[in-house]
Amino acid sequence: MRISTAYPQQLNANSMFVQQGSVNESQMKISSGKKYLSPSENPSAAAYSLNFKQSIGEANQHQENIATVNQRLSLEETTLASVVEGIQRLQELAVQGANDVNSLNARNAIASEFDQLNEYLISLANTKNANGEYLFSGTKSTVMPFTKIAQTAANTITDPTANFIEAANGAAGITEKNYTIGSAGGDLKVSYNMDAVPDKMDIYVNDQLMTSTKNAVLGAGTLMIPTAALPAGAKVKVVVGGADSTSWRFNVSYSGGITEDGTTPGAGATVVEAQSIVTPPTEAIPTAFKYSGSAVQRAIQVGTSRTITDGDTGSSVFISTSTGKSLFDTVQNFANELRADKPTSDSFNELDNAFLQVTSIRSNIGARLNALDKQKVSNEDFIINAKTALSQIEDLDYATAITNLNSQQMSLQAAQQSYVKVQGMSLFKYL
Repeated sequence: MRISTAYPQQLNANSMFVQQGSVNESQMKISSGKKYLSPSENPSAAAYSLNFKQSIGEANQHQENIATVNQRLSLEETTLASVVEGIQRLQELAVQGANDVNSLNARNAIASEFDQLNEYLISLANTKNANGEYLFSGTKSTVMPFTKIAQTAANTITDPTANFIEAANGAAGITEKNYTIGSAGGDLKVSYNMDAVPDKMDIYVNDQLMTSTKNAVLGAGTLMIPTAALPAGAKVKVVVGGADSTSWRFNVSYSGGITEDGTTPGAGATVVEAQSIVTPPTEAIPTAFKYSGSAVQRAIQVGTSRTITDGDTGSSVFISTSTGKSLFDTVQNFANELRADKPTSDSFNELDNAFLQVTSIRSNIGARLNALDKQKVSNEDFIINAKTALSQIEDLDYATAITNLNSQQMSLQAAQQSYVKVQGMSLFKYL
C-alpha cells in the first residue's frame, strides 16, 4: 500500500466533517424541539404525524362549531322562554275573557291586549342573532320568517234604501256592507244565499267584531246577534269573503220590529237586500300570517360522527302540527272572538296546544345543549390524547439529545486535535 503525506490529513479532515455534521444536526434538533428534521429520516413516523395533525385540526373545528351552535341554541332558548311567558299571559287573559260576567267593553279591552301580545310574539319569531341571521328561518337565514299576508280588495255592493247609510269598501274576494240601525227592536239576523262557499262571514257593530264564522255553507243560512249588543243608532257592517262569486246575496233584519224602516212594525222587518257583486279587486289589507322561512334546519358537525341542528324552524315552533295554523293566527282569531263576545273552546285548545308545542321544543333545546357540553368534553379528551401521541412521535427528548450533543462535540474536538498533530508530520523526516 502506498502512503503519502496527504493521506492521513485527508482522513482526519473527513472525520472532522462527519463530526461537525453530527453536531450541527443535533443543534438544529434541539433548536426545533423535533426528533426528525425531514420526513425522510423516518417516513412511517411522518405519516402517523400527518394523520394526527389532521385529526386534531378537525377536532378543533368541531370545538369551534360547538361554540357557535351553543350561542345560537342559547339565544333560541332565551327567546322561547319569552314566547312561553307571552302564551301564558294569553292563557290567563283567555280565561278572564271567557268569564260570562265580562261586558263587551271588558272583552274588547282584553282583545286589545291580545293584539299587543301578538305583535310581541311576532317580533320574537323574527329575532335575529349577532350575525344578522333570522333565528327561525332555517336554512333561509336571510329571509324574515313571519309576515302578514295581504289580500287584494274591493268588491262593492250598493244599497238603494234611503233609511240607512251605505259605505262601500272591502278586501280581495271580500264584500263589506254597512248599515245604520234606526232603533233597537230585537235580535239582528243576517240571512244569506251563496253560490260559492265563503271562507268567513263577519258581523261588526260600531267597528267591533261581534261574530265570525267559517260555517257559512252553500245556499241559504243565517247568523244572529243578541239584542243587548244593538243599541239604537248602531252601525252594523257585514263582511263576507274568501271565494270567487258573482252572486253573493244577503239580507239584514231584526227579529223584532224596526220603526223607521218603512215596513210593518213587529213583523221581523227586512232592512235591505244586497245587489250582486260586480266590482273587481283593487285594494290590499293584511289579514293573516305567512311563514317564508325554510322547513329544513342546518345540521352542524360537532364530532367525528355526530351532528346537531343549530336551531329550530319557525314552522316547527309556531305552526301547529295538528291544524297547520300559526300561533299568531290563533291569537288574532281569539281576539276577534272576544270582540264578537263569543270566545270558543277551539281557541282555548289551540292556545294550549301552542303552549305545549313551544315548551316541548324548548325542552329539546336543553337536551341539545347538554349533548353539546358532553361532546365538547369528548373532543377535548381526544385532542389531549392525540397531542400526546403526536408528541411521542415528533418531540425531542432533550436530555438524550443534549448528552448526544456533548459526546459529538468531544469527538469533534478530538478529531480537530488529531488533525493538528497529523498536519505537522511528514515522511521526509524519515528519509
